[in-house]
Amino acid sequence: MITTAVILAAGCGSRLKEITATRSKAMAPVAGKPMIARVMESLRVVGLTRFVIVAAPHDAELRSFFADDASVTVLTQEVPRGSGDALKVCAGHLDTDFLVCACDSLIPVESIAGMLRAHGETDASVSIGVMEVPGDLSLASRSVVRMEGDRILDLIEKPQSHERLSNITALPLYVLSPEIFPELEKLPLSPRGEYELPEAFRNLIVSGKRVTGVFISRRDDLTNSSDLLALNEQCLTSQQPPIQTHPSVQVPANVSIVAPVLIETGVVIGEGSEIGPCVYIERGAIVESGAKLSHVVVTRGARAAGLIQHAVVTEA
Repeated sequence: MITTAVILAAGCGSRLKEITATRSKAMAPVAGKPMIARVMESLRVVGLTRFVIVAAPHDAELRSFFADDASVTVLTQEVPRGSGDALKVCAGHLDTDFLVCACDSLIPVESIAGMLRAHGETDASVSIGVMEVPGDLSLASRSVVRMEGDRILDLIEKPQSHERLSNITALPLYVLSPEIFPELEKLPLSPRGEYELPEAFRNLIVSGKRVTGVFISRRDDLTNSSDLLALNEQCLTSQQPPIQTHPSVQVPANVSIVAPVLIETGVVIGEGSEIGPCVYIERGAIVESGAKLSHVVVTRGARAAGLIQHAVVTEA
């Protein structure tokens, strides 16, 4: 039974710079918890109990968050040189099969469970989560695969348009064994200046190893501010009770709150403001008097004023 997950969390998150200017993408706020903690919730449900996180050297906030969690080991990727390089950091820490995922994607619990089950039922060296995408979708930032049945016959990382093998993309979701580590040592530096994990999978395919694809039903990514809003709305909608306000927060009598809403400690709420639906206000933020917020994330220390809809409000 697989009980260990490796979570790759060393990326810089350049397309979410309004958040990652002050914290890593892994620590982006999603309804009261860092994104990586939301990912781990799903992994725990399917029976994963040990977590190895590969983080950037400067991510002190992530290390502090997990400092007292005995189930978590945080390793460091000194330089961001691709997923293959990130996984190399884990050599010596893993001696049985393990799952690998990204810190910025929520995968349905049933899909993760199905992938672990499928891997256990085959003789595959590698199992890769795959998903069919529209034919007009660019795959320039993805991996594309060619399959026969459940077997992956070829795989190309970030293909050019003429290299499109199919409309099936490989996700950053894998089940691997420790035999992957010698393959990582053989990886050349790609034209993009990275050691790319899919290239190791391709080498295994060429050598005759069985690499299988397991279809995943959906994937909710955190790439930009729109994704952050969508993830917060998804988590807020399922929270119970639907309105949660920290006991330390004083809410004036003339303030309107429409569920779902989550307000953390130290938030200041001005007179006559209207909050909700789908609003998350992180600790220490300020809502000015008369502000009207709906479908909004207000990050820590930020100030929200006037009419704000479908936006992430950050500290100036």
